[in-house]
Amino acid sequence: MTITNTIKKICSNLGNNSKPLYPILAISCANGIFRPTFTMLKKGENPESKKYAALREGITEVVAMPTYFVTGILGAKLGEKIAVKAHEANLAKKLQAGEVISETVKQEMKAAAIKKGQAGLGLIAICFAAGVVIPALCSVVVTPIMKKIGKKPAETPNKLDIKENAVSAPVKEIPSQPLTQINRPAFNNWTSGMKVGGV
Repeated sequence: MTITNTIKKICSNLGNNSKPLYPILAISCANGIFRPTFTMLKKGENPESKKYAALREGITEVVAMPTYFVTGILGAKLGEKIAVKAHEANLAKKLQAGEVISETVKQEMKAAAIKKGQAGLGLIAICFAAGVVIPALCSVVVTPIMKKIGKKPAETPNKLDIKENAVSAPVKEIPSQPLTQINRPAFNNWTSGMKVGGV
């Protein structure tokens, strides 16, 4: 079997059994591989910051993929049950109205209803997982893991080196000098040759 035939068969199977779960799982897998890779390839960034961001992105997608899978499967099963009940109620109305429907048509109608119910509610479940479930799980799981693995150690501030019974270095004493008296010029009372009000 050639590569072309293999690709055609895969595409045909995916087209005939298309589910919302398949593309979202493919996207999540691609994000888990390429986003950390592109983050690490960024130039001019701090290496520690790149490692932290890449690790966080990888762990997020590891949490997201099984969450998408579980919610997609549960949504599809719930959608199938709802679709079958709705189909049976609709079929009962048509039979009561006097319509004649063969068993083959009934089975085809049921299969079409199941497919629509699985696709619709499966998509709603996946959207709910992306908007509510995965962010909640990431806050519960990813954040504590990153605190243990990727958190940089806090730098301790410089502390004073205080030791008990420490001997301080001797202080050099400055020799005291005797006080010297400052002699200021003394001014005697003197009179000028000018007199006020007379010659």
